[in-house]
Amino acid sequence: MRWVLPQAPTRADACAAWLGPSLERYLAAGRVDVLLVDEQVVAVAAWRPPGAEAAGAVAATLPSPAGALRALVGAARATHVLAALGGTAQLAPAEPGAYLNYLAVHPEHQSRGLGSRLLRHGLDALRGEPGTPWLATTDPRNVPFYERHGFSPAGTRTLGDDGPVLTVLHAPGPGCAPPPAPSA
Repeated sequence: MRWVLPQAPTRADACAAWLGPSLERYLAAGRVDVLLVDEQVVAVAAWRPPGAEAAGAVAATLPSPAGALRALVGAARATHVLAALGGTAQLAPAEPGAYLNYLAVHPEHQSRGLGSRLLRHGLDALRGEPGTPWLATTDPRNVPFYERHGFSPAGTRTLGDDGPVLTVLHAPGPGCAPPPAPSA
């Protein structure tokens, strides 16, 4: 997010303004799983099934994430960011399946297995669906986490001339869930 939204004082609000419409689209035409602790959302996973953008009249009425980004950083910067992100398409699986766009756990609840639980839940729900589930991350610390769940790196790409390195990972195979979690 530092690369996309470089202004630190407004980054949290800008993230909400940019990512909010995206999550609303996932609620309308994708899959969103949440975990609650004491009735508070502490973790979320948002999956985009193949063709989700074309599906759903509700999604067509929502603000566009690209439009929100243009409003936040200007047309030139938004074009640069979106082109860099779009340039990673060649790293998608041959038969793309659901794309895990967001997996987030509130910092106070990290390292408790909640991210693993949400990831397994989502992949279990996708079992038997066509295509290979996949995701991308710019945080190299995330790669071992996904590898522990059966994902394999498909490649990397530097975003633009000045951006971070994005790693794309694929699930074990079409419609496959990751290996079960180790017993405690």
